Amino acid sequence: MTSPRGRASLWFVVVAGVMLAVLSWLTVALLDLDEGERVARRQSALHERLRLALWRMDSWLSPQLARETMRPPGDYRAFPSASNAWTQGFRKIGPDEVIVQSPLLGAESPLFVLHFEVRGDDVLRSPQAPLGNERDFAEANGIASEVLERARSQLTELQGALPCDVLRRKVGVLAQAGMVSCEIVPDSPQVVQQSVNEFNNRRRAVVDNVNNDGNFYANPGSNLIAADEVIGAMVPVWIDAPTPRLLFARQVSRNGVASVQAVLVDWLRLQHELLRLVQDLFVDCDARIERCEDPTAEEQLSMLASVPARLVVDMHRPLADSELPVSVILWTTWGVTLLGLFVLGFTLRTAIGFGERRARFASAVTHELRTPLTTFRMYSEMLAEGVVTDPVAQKEYLQTLQSESDRLARVVENVLAWSRLEEGRFTSRRERIAVHAMVERLAPTLEQRLGEVGMSLDVRVDERAREAVVVTDEDAVGQVLFNLIDNAAKYARGAEDRSVHLTAGRDGDRVRLRVCDHGPGVDAAHRERVFVPFDRGAVPGGSNDLPGVGLGLPLARGLARDLGGDLRLEANPGGGACFVLELPLA
Repeated sequence: MTSPRGRASLWFVVVAGVMLAVLSWLTVALLDLDEGERVARRQSALHERLRLALWRMDSWLSPQLARETMRPPGDYRAFPSASNAWTQGFRKIGPDEVIVQSPLLGAESPLFVLHFEVRGDDVLRSPQAPLGNERDFAEANGIASEVLERARSQLTELQGALPCDVLRRKVGVLAQAGMVSCEIVPDSPQVVQQSVNEFNNRRRAVVDNVNNDGNFYANPGSNLIAADEVIGAMVPVWIDAPTPRLLFARQVSRNGVASVQAVLVDWLRLQHELLRLVQDLFVDCDARIERCEDPTAEEQLSMLASVPARLVVDMHRPLADSELPVSVILWTTWGVTLLGLFVLGFTLRTAIGFGERRARFASAVTHELRTPLTTFRMYSEMLAEGVVTDPVAQKEYLQTLQSESDRLARVVENVLAWSRLEEGRFTSRRERIAVHAMVERLAPTLEQRLGEVGMSLDVRVDERAREAVVVTDEDAVGQVLFNLIDNAAKYARGAEDRSVHLTAGRDGDRVRLRVCDHGPGVDAAHRERVFVPFDRGAVPGGSNDLPGVGLGLPLARGLARDLGGDLRLEANPGGGACFVLELPLA
């Protein structure tokens, strides 16, 4: 059958295990919730920054696209007709009567580096790279010849890399499709749907801005375009040349003859300018702009509305942390729980130990009381009934009754003193006492106890201790020393040297009273247990040979500490037990 200690320990382990398991589950659940909340906050912060960044970029680029859309067809033609050359701001120079557009030459935008036109012969012609003598053109238009040379070099490079049929096809498809928009994927997250709607709004604003501004020139009857010219919408086009190039192009039709007019974009510069607009939003991230013509549902979140590209952001650290101090809550909860389990376990262990000590105390006290009471009853009945008539035997019986009464009185006094000490009701009557005088007054009682078992007391007080004065309770000191002597009388009475030594010495601000015997001593495993209440160390609780309840040494240490001193067990090289009582000097 399981002992009460075992059952209590088992229940404690089961309850603690259940509590820790539940707490572990709650910890995992809280961490998951916190991580989900962190991800949601990061995504929300990122989406908000992306939204603001995309609006900035599209708002900045729209007016510049509108300016390119507003250009009349003549701005893209290197050789316009002589009939309307002067109305479009052109001049005739040189021997070959080449018509050159003076407002465009040398005044191009840093982003839109080359305007050109593609006709049916697939030859790229640009007003920025006119034919003829470059010096004459430069002087006539007031520009540097290096500008013309750079434009002609760009046009030559583009002529070799640009597939004109692909350009026509893409411009035709995009022009017929009208406003490009993203579509909401069924069952897509709400944030994706909001981003798609946001993109469509930005795209509509860009298209309205560009087309409305361009209508000033594009309306039929404008003095900058011919009556039979039809101008299509300006659309962005990626051309897969050896080096991908971004163009803004439109279809122009005149007398049924179609051509494509386009402007080449400096993509690297455009990226730099767009990212410069949003660098304050992504100081803790790496942002870049990538080509994207057919975005997925996830890529739609970061699409630009003005160009077929998307803003890509790589985060080095979270944009937003959780507002809920989960780590603090978890650490606090675990700390309080573990502390509570520790306190509960300590309390349970203390309660079980106290219960076991009470059981041992009840057993020991029962035994200690039963033996003298049995002796009292038997001897008193024999004396009362006249069974013992011999005077010598009667005296012996009476001496035994006196000895048992003293033993019973000591047991009762120890129990009552321990009870008062535990409850804090022990009151000492302290006074200034000379050490040698106190030892002389206590010595006879100690010698008498040792004399009962045929042992002697050797008392020595050194010179320094003889003049020492302590403020203490002499009765309490006497009770401590008597308990030590009583233990020596019990455990050392079978030793060859039957003497017990009581020595008084001074060490600094303390007086040390040593009680040493020549008995078996106390082994190292039980040196601390002898001071535990109701625990007699290696001696069985119900031993008839060595009576006691296990309160002598605990009571003695408690009294010593109550007096401001201490009681400890020292190792004795000569064998036996050696207890040291320390008392503070006055």
